[in-house]
Amino acid sequence: MGSREQRLRTNSEIDPAYVTNQTKRLEKMELLARVTSREDARFLQMSLTQKARSEITKLSIKRQALNSTMLGGLDEESLHYLNKRLTSIAKNCELASQKLSIGLL
Repeated sequence: MGSREQRLRTNSEIDPAYVTNQTKRLEKMELLARVTSREDARFLQMSLTQKARSEITKLSIKRQALNSTMLGGLDEESLHYLNKRLTSIAKNCELASQKLSIGLL
């Protein structure tokens, strides 16, 4: 099962030419399979290749190891608190950036 390229273009609000270029690039890297739709030849069906799935699995394992190393010793409550503080800092940074751009800071 794959996704239609047109649906990806529409739902992602990304320039259609960019989607086409990137999907062709991923296809050349053997990470994405693009096949003309059987129902409508104007559409392409896209799906991840086995190579892509394998790479995603490897990256997922690496990410879990990194998270365990970086966040080791923090319980759920501590992580929740940390996420709330980081979210607050991110919002404050956005506000500061907006104020800077209009000369209020």
